[in-house]
Amino acid sequence: MMPRALLLRLAAAAAVAAPLGAQITPGAPKPADAYVIRNATIVPVTGPRITGGSVVLSKGRIAAVGASVDTPPGATVIDGTGMFVYPGLIDSGTRLGLTEIGSVPGGDDLVEVGPFNPHDVALTAVNPHSEHIAVSRYNGITSVLTAPTGGIIAGTASLIDLSGWTGDQMAVKRQAALVVNYPRIGGGRGGRGGRFGGEALDPAIAVTELHEYFARAKAYSDVKTKLAAGQPGTQRTDLAMEAMVPFVRGELPVVFDAETAAQIRGALGLADEFKLKPVIRGAAEAWRLADTLAARKVPVVVGPTYREPDASSAYDEIYANPGVLVKAGVQIAFQTTGASDVRDLPFQVGITEGFGLAPDDALRAVTINAARIWGVGDQLGSIETGKVANLFVSTGDPMDPRSHVKYLFIRGEQVPLVDRQTKFYEEFRARPKPPKP
Repeated sequence: MMPRALLLRLAAAAAVAAPLGAQITPGAPKPADAYVIRNATIVPVTGPRITGGSVVLSKGRIAAVGASVDTPPGATVIDGTGMFVYPGLIDSGTRLGLTEIGSVPGGDDLVEVGPFNPHDVALTAVNPHSEHIAVSRYNGITSVLTAPTGGIIAGTASLIDLSGWTGDQMAVKRQAALVVNYPRIGGGRGGRGGRFGGEALDPAIAVTELHEYFARAKAYSDVKTKLAAGQPGTQRTDLAMEAMVPFVRGELPVVFDAETAAQIRGALGLADEFKLKPVIRGAAEAWRLADTLAARKVPVVVGPTYREPDASSAYDEIYANPGVLVKAGVQIAFQTTGASDVRDLPFQVGITEGFGLAPDDALRAVTINAARIWGVGDQLGSIETGKVANLFVSTGDPMDPRSHVKYLFIRGEQVPLVDRQTKFYEEFRARPKPPKP
């Protein structure tokens, strides 16, 4: 047997002698300062497809895109012949990192006590080592909006990348949006019932309290502005009100989880009253107000589409809703709402293509649209020079279950496509077989 010391020296010499542009195959990623994906069909989303093109990744960014680009010295080359390069997919409504096994006590960190918790920032509770994260990446999802649930104001959602040792390392936007569960009045589908933060509360009273809470926050923000301008006075710090300031000033969006047309109208009225930046989410009946939402340029996050239509609704309402909104001119994105089902995002989007949503619009909804809604359109959502290198290489359309993701990059680093399920698959595939009788 060759001595271990000699083996180490030979391995080191081989690494030094590795040729420029060494090829790699799917599997465990190799560290590199730069990557080049060549001979692939590039799908930038914001521009026309590039057949036989290349993408250069360097220092966490997209350094070059085109039909002919130079290979940086020492770059690792991936042969994308017959494959496609897409920007990483973005899920605009999840609980990823906040729940592991919902039926197990201690497996969730989703709900705080009381109906108003704007200072509950999702990122502080994200578990970077959740088993669901690696599973989600396998289908090309690289970023998600994750948020607490419960209460009237559930908390503040965080936009995260699906890679990192800590929550701070994963963060794209620590404070991405305020999440409001708009109360449902008059029965019907959806909503959050009449229970907020563990307390039974009449929906009409909940609406009144919601308006009063925003009025308090607006008054707090106004005093804060006057003091900052040097006007006399004092103000006692209130952490919940401090958390509300960027939302009542219109600096960050407010997500209204609202399903019915009545809920959506109520949310829009509240947004008008306090000059908020509304985003309607869930929105099963948004198609009823499609023209209004389009005229007001209010984004809508639809989904999940893996649910049954309401008993009083048309069988195709959930699936046709996205296409109706897009045709009216509404900017849409998609959500899966959970943690274990984030991996199904492309397939939840794909089902709506059979009910009127054009494939290009479907792709935009989970890439550039989502990035723009959450204020990071200059960083994520498309394959353009200078943007963060969140992308993946696939055998075909990611909305098609027959396609497979072969390589995935987050912030320019190749992420191994290995998770709990692939480990079990390989383990049991290699299990010893009983001897033949």
